[in-house]
Amino acid sequence: MRVLLAVSVVALSLGCARGVRLDSAVAGMKPATGKVYSNEAGEQVTIIPLEPHDSKKALLEFNGTKSELDGKVVIASVDRDRGTGYWTKWRGRTQRFVTVHDRGGFEDLILSPAGASGYTHLKPDTGRTAALKVEKVFARYEEAEEDGDLKPFLAFDRKFWTDQAEKELGEKLAEANKACGSKMASTIAWDTIPDPILDKLSIPSYCAGPLESLQQLCSRSEEAKRTVQQKVQTVECRVDAKAAVTLEAQKVIWSVTDGDLIQAEATTTYFTDNL
Repeated sequence: MRVLLAVSVVALSLGCARGVRLDSAVAGMKPATGKVYSNEAGEQVTIIPLEPHDSKKALLEFNGTKSELDGKVVIASVDRDRGTGYWTKWRGRTQRFVTVHDRGGFEDLILSPAGASGYTHLKPDTGRTAALKVEKVFARYEEAEEDGDLKPFLAFDRKFWTDQAEKELGEKLAEANKACGSKMASTIAWDTIPDPILDKLSIPSYCAGPLESLQQLCSRSEEAKRTVQQKVQTVECRVDAKAAVTLEAQKVIWSVTDGDLIQAEATTTYFTDNL
């Protein structure tokens, strides 16, 4: 009877404890010594490595970033290619929101939060690090996981990523129009870009090529500016069977493929010869 009672008590205590779910992303792990990074803008990132270290996992906590990551604790995979990168699955894509570089003994954390086209720098915050309670952050992640708070951010979100691409490309367009004194428009032919390609490629980077070349041309001469103003009204980016750049009735059609695009020098040469 005593044995049965003891087993029941142990089973009850295990069942009530957080972090014992077999499907938990932190099952079998525990927090190691963490560190807090911050900057004068009030952005804060807390990094807590998880043991065992060969799991190559860490928890990241975000505060003051003015993004949808604020107040959240997420799990990240760690790699050490060109700095220490922390990769997080977010809205169906694996993103590197945080990278830490050791620049000769000075740590530089580069933060590019969800929905941001730029990045900011943070440095170690000794005061906040000294006050850090890693167990509390670990418990917050377990609670969010169990309560389903992070679930809405795990599935692939096409609208989020298309909106993000439009925003980033719009910034490149503004730079090109400023350099050329023009009023060009840019479009992305989303009907040519299925989810697997959107998930795989950085569409803003791929689609920026012709805008960057036009911007460079306009910076060379007033004649180039006038030519672009007269002959280019729209730049369309699309995914096609073959990488190409063509000009049709004041419309630049920029085609990229899965992993290929016309390189910058060839793009500039095309505009020089055809505008």
